[in-house]
Amino acid sequence: MKILYFIFYCSMVVNTTANDTIKTSTQKRDVPKALKSFIEKLEQIKKMDHKQINHELDVEIDGLLVDETKTKSGRDFYELFYNNWTAPENAKNYSITIKELPFRLRTTQIKIFINENLVYFTILQPRYELVEAYSKDAVKKVKRYLINYDQIQQLMSGEDQAGNGIY
Repeated sequence: MKILYFIFYCSMVVNTTANDTIKTSTQKRDVPKALKSFIEKLEQIKKMDHKQINHELDVEIDGLLVDETKTKSGRDFYELFYNNWTAPENAKNYSITIKELPFRLRTTQIKIFINENLVYFTILQPRYELVEAYSKDAVKKVKRYLINYDQIQQLMSGEDQAGNGIY
């Protein structure tokens, strides 16, 4: 009896799998225009030099100014910095973050970062004249940093400075 059930079960499995076939189409369809242009761009990128690729793929927000102040004097510092700020001509790929941390009594610490590098630090008192003077000083130092940073990058990218890392 068990053998009959086994044979019946096997015949059912064979019959159901024979009917469950998938028909595939052999017709060729046209490739969409967007896909063709994407493939052409990839082929162009493969032929390009690495420096050209990096230059063409540079898509960053230049000159982003982030406010992370907490007090009125910190906010005044940020607003004065923002009003006095003009970016150097050739500066690119940078963001400026102004952070404020509470300090003793009514004073606060102001830190300015460019691409997460500390550029300017001061302890700010809540007197408007001092806040204005510190913000002008900060603008000068940040501009000087960006100008020097660009020059250093240009010098380091020269052929005589490029190497394999062996002294």
